[in-house]
Amino acid sequence: MIERNPRYDGLHVFKLDLNAMQPGDVILTRNAEAARAKGKMTSDLIAFVSRGNYSHALMCTVPPTLIEATGDGVTNLNAQNCFIHDLKHIRVLRYSDPAIARAAASAAMLFFAKGYSVPHAIASVLPDAPRFRPKDGGIFCSALVAAAFRTAGAPEFAAVNPMRVTPAWLQKSPHFHDVTDDLCQRILSPSNIEEMNALDGIRMPSPMAGQSALFRSYFGRLSVPIDELMAAHPTLTEHRPTNFFECLQFISALCVAASWLPDGEEEREVKRKAKVIDALALELLSEGKLQAMEDAAEARDEESIQYTLSESFKPNPDINLDDTVGMIRATRAQIISRSSILNDPKRPPGHSMVWDEWERHTRRSLAYFERRLSALTEALDRAFPAAPKA
Repeated sequence: MIERNPRYDGLHVFKLDLNAMQPGDVILTRNAEAARAKGKMTSDLIAFVSRGNYSHALMCTVPPTLIEATGDGVTNLNAQNCFIHDLKHIRVLRYSDPAIARAAASAAMLFFAKGYSVPHAIASVLPDAPRFRPKDGGIFCSALVAAAFRTAGAPEFAAVNPMRVTPAWLQKSPHFHDVTDDLCQRILSPSNIEEMNALDGIRMPSPMAGQSALFRSYFGRLSVPIDELMAAHPTLTEHRPTNFFECLQFISALCVAASWLPDGEEEREVKRKAKVIDALALELLSEGKLQAMEDAAEARDEESIQYTLSESFKPNPDINLDDTVGMIRATRAQIISRSSILNDPKRPPGHSMVWDEWERHTRRSLAYFERRLSALTEALDRAFPAAPKA
């Protein structure tokens, strides 16, 4: 337990209403509460140079999950563990077309584990420096949002280069409307606030903090043999994977396709290379680092769930009704999302070693989400028996 800062005694802060969040919601923030002067100065400079009020952008994928591009790459953040010191430091924007917003949220998830680009981020706020053309393949916060909406077919993003989109551009876009007051609730600072993430200040270390870098390393290992395969057999496929998750799908499809090839010399070579790539991917996924991260994250989450369960027996439980309802709905959405990769008739059991391992990993995660859903539902029914069912 981190020692509580006396500053928060009796202080009211703001938190996002998980029950009201929607996929595709865009959150703009400013690092006004940075622990170091350099962080605050950098944030202020970005906002000033880009002629806006904010320096960072996040996006809701499946509530309560937020996705963002930081120095560690494209990572996820749990909105349940976040707060804001002052509403001046945040804006929550909602796109005008809900269907496109949902599609953008799905598109954003494909960027997970992509590297961060400092040069591109600098270039985005220097419109008068045409000679500065970064060549790295990374992305930055507001470009991630713009790329997701462009992929989703948002018409006003069609002619926009995502790498030139700043938080200020998103703030001023007429295609988003401000829902900050609807989503930000004023609350008395929680007892565990020192363990939470300030969207306008200090971020706390997360057990999953290294996940993005881990997946980038996996992708780097797999991209070498995949590129060699595609170069040797250019008619095999035109789509090159761009991240680890696309590698899993590529390998799965490759193994299925290879099993149907005739028994010629070139076909045997493709089958051999497919097995080598499949085995390498299995080795990476089975090494235990990802599982260790998820075990630590689940253990931390379990502490919160057990606290909610114990409080639910008390006459005046320390349970936020809206938060609990939001977490129940979010957990159901996560279960649906993760279940979608299972029992795919195009990917029969045994066709790919790494895909079988990924499905096993997914089933384990689903079992945890089911337990969390059961515990939260039990606590809600006991603490708020008259409340509408989530």
